[in-house]
Parts: sequence; C-alpha cells; structure tokens
Amino acid sequence: MEGTNHPPHIPLSYPWLIICDGKDQERQTFVDISNNKFTTGTISEMHNKTICTSTREWLVLKDLGSKDLCLLNLTSKEVVQLPRLDSIADYDICVLSSPSSESKHDFHVMFIDHSRCKFYFCQPGDMKFREQMFEFHWENGKTTICAATLFGEKVYFLAWFSGQSPIYELFCAEFVGSNLHFTKITRENLPSPTTPEINFINDYLVECGGELLFIHKMCGGWEAKTLLGFLIFRMDFSSQVWVQVSNIGGWTIFLSQHLNVGRKAISCFAAEKGIRQNSIYFTKCFDRFLYVFDVEDHSISNSLPCPIVSKHHSQLDWVMIPTISVSELCYDLA
Repeated sequence: MEGTNHPPHIPLSYPWLIICDGKDQERQTFVDISNNKFTTGTISEMHNKTICTSTREWLVLKDLGSKDLCLLNLTSKEVVQLPRLDSIADYDICVLSSPSSESKHDFHVMFIDHSRCKFYFCQPGDMKFREQMFEFHWENGKTTICAATLFGEKVYFLAWFSGQSPIYELFCAEFVGSNLHFTKITRENLPSPTTPEINFINDYLVECGGELLFIHKMCGGWEAKTLLGFLIFRMDFSSQVWVQVSNIGGWTIFLSQHLNVGRKAISCFAAEKGIRQNSIYFTKCFDRFLYVFDVEDHSISNSLPCPIVSKHHSQLDWVMIPTISVSELCYDLA
C-alpha cells in the first residue's frame, strides 16, 4: 500500500485500520482501506498501551506495564482516567457506550470476565468498578460469555453452555438503578457447530443495518491458522430465534482479533469506492495482513496494508472517528 505525505480526511462512513507497533507500541499507523494509503506517526497518549475497545472517537486503553485504564478522545486528545481493575485479562470483553454529546462523559465502561461470567462497570468519575455476577441455571456443564456488543442502548451478550450438546443463548444486560438486570432473549437455543475440522472459533455480535448479527468464525488446520468460513445469523426479535443469512447486501463487516480472541466488530454500508460490499474484513493474531472474506462466493483475499510495521508484534484494530485530518492525530510525525 502507498504512504501519504498529506493524510486525507477520515470519513464518517467506514472505519480506518489502526496498527500499533514498535518496542512499546509507540508507533501508530492509520490505514485508509478505500484508497490503499497509510500514514504513520506517534500519539504519546497511546504509548505502551493496548486498545480494549472504542466508540466513535473514544478509545478504552490499558497500559501494558501498570495495567492502568483510561479513556482517550482521539479528536481532542483528552484523557480520562478510569478506576484500576486488576482482575481483568487481555482476552476479556470490553464494551463502551456512546456519550450523549461530545462534551459529556455520561457513558459506561464495561468489562466482562468471560470465563467467570462476571461484569465490571463504571462511569468516568467513579472511584472503583462495580461488579455483578451473571448467574443462569445450567445443569450440564460450564457457562462462558463469548461475545458482547451495544445494540439499542443495551448490552447484548452470547452465553455458551458446554455439555454433550453445546449451545448458544442470547441475553440482554441493562441498567436498572445502579445494578444490571439480565434478560434471556432467545426462545430456541442455537447449537454449536461440532464438525471435526473445526478446532478453533471466534464469536462476534454486531449491529448491522438496524439488525443484531451473530458472526461465527471457524478455523482449522495446523494451529488453527486456516479459515474454514463464517456463519452469519440474524436475530429475529419477534420470534426470538436466530435466522441464518447467506448475504449482507451492501453492508460490510470489520472484525479484529487479539490474543486469539475476537475483540471487536463494526459494520458500515459500503457506499465508498474501494470498500467491498457483502464482505467481512478481518485480521489475525500476530499477523500484519488484512483479509477479506466474500460472503457470497466464500473466496478469501489478503493484502499487506503497511509493509513497514512489525511482522510479529503489531496490533491491528478498527476505529470509527469523526471527520478530522489524520495529521491532527499523528502529531510528532516520524
């Protein structure tokens, strides 16, 4: 891909790929996938930090050394410190709600311990995270929360129940006072695919065109490095069941992955030239390539978005940012 001396403006309608690399993740590369151009620089507030999740211009960052948490506004460079949370791991789920306006900090930051099914949540200004267990009676095995997303101002999450016939169930978490209230959504459970070729999966929930989608990424082969395909389901809220879909029309889905765990999903209507419709853009752990899966014909293509980043120590993620110049983000350009 081609580097730019005068970075273009980030449009609102599709995400940019951000690549953090260097000795202490000190370098940031912004890639515009619509025209195959990138710009590289440093954002000091992101030094030695990993991106947990993002909403619009706000990022949730965790310091790789101290494990301190903060919010960073990429537009204003404002940093909001969050309470310390020692019990979370890099592979746990993070959800960030959108503020009601640019000047307000009325959003919720939520971490989900996927193996213990424990929710941690706070708002800027809180002294500590509150915590609450998700408890659901299941006699036959272990419960794991494998994906979560914000949809219609509520947090929806997938619970996976192990056993002789593993299943998925969809739940909703919403705030009632200072506590979370959990509601089971699905009337019929969704069986987990159990073919011998599949030895690793990533699950994602994403809002797409006003619908809630469940993306099931299946991998196999040596060290599960071969993509076997995607299954896509739409939640039919009227009948409370998942309905499998074979295409997503003019929409495009963007998936990120970190430490072999599905990190985040974003969707957009692919109106711009250069953005492939009815496709899934995805990244792999410890891999600097960008992959595109065609939902219609199941073909996979790949590209190297930036040849100058580290081969083995790059973190790739997707960010949606209001229309601003990338040069305003990457001051102290290298």
